[in-house]
Amino acid sequence: MNPSIHPDAEWRLHPRLTADSVPILNRDGIQYRLIDDHRFPWLLVVPMLAGAEQLHDLPSAWRDQSMRALQAASRTLEALYVPHRINIGAIGNLVPQLHLHCVARFHDDAAWPGVVWGAGTRTPMAPLTRLARVQAIGAGLVERLATNSTS
Repeated sequence: MNPSIHPDAEWRLHPRLTADSVPILNRDGIQYRLIDDHRFPWLLVVPMLAGAEQLHDLPSAWRDQSMRALQAASRTLEALYVPHRINIGAIGNLVPQLHLHCVARFHDDAAWPGVVWGAGTRTPMAPLTRLARVQAIGAGLVERLATNSTS
């Protein structure tokens, strides 16, 4: 295990992630968040483990849980939005805290075929649109996680 990981330390979300996203659900040590950009159905999967920066440095149980969470997020976006692709990334160049991006992509979206990072300007959702997305995605995640099924 990476010495920077502190399982007993208090976990805090990086300020940039707090500013750019809204919480959907905390479950099994994972925080699910919605990036507040109306152009993309875009989730973050954030292991709530203090000091975690690299996926490969996670203890195996945390890594496995993060992969299950990512699969539930991907399947939820597929079911709700029927995208052409699901893009997944763990970059961490600007925000070192480990967080996994899960983005529903469409041939006609604002960044296609490129990546969403740095594509144009993030445009926050209207409050009711954001609330509707959070509720729909949250319900989909709860359904998949409750049955331990990611299909």
